[in-house]
Amino acid sequence: MREAPTKLKKSAKSFLKKLQKYGVELDDNGDLNLYDVKDDNVKKYLMKNERLVKLTLMQADLEFEYPQKIERMMIKADLLELANKEEEKLKFAAFAKEAEEARKKVLTYEEYF
Repeated sequence: MREAPTKLKKSAKSFLKKLQKYGVELDDNGDLNLYDVKDDNVKKYLMKNERLVKLTLMQADLEFEYPQKIERMMIKADLLELANKEEEKLKFAAFAKEAEEARKKVLTYEEYF
């Protein structure tokens, strides 16, 4: 039976809290650092389930989310904002051009009245 991602995420978060409580961490090479764990039974359990512990700690580093999706959304928003600014500049440039042409135009007596 497959579990929904939210269910997996929820159970992983509770397991992560227990790991943090015992001070379990990954070192720079990605290996388990169990120096702060004082209870031998807990150490045995963690060594027995080393893959699960590593996976849970790695997911914690990824913040249980998809940071690349958030980054893509931020980039899209920035591009949209930039495009809107450029559009405003073009509108203002067209308006300024029309205003300059109108200023240069000399009206005759008939056009004026």
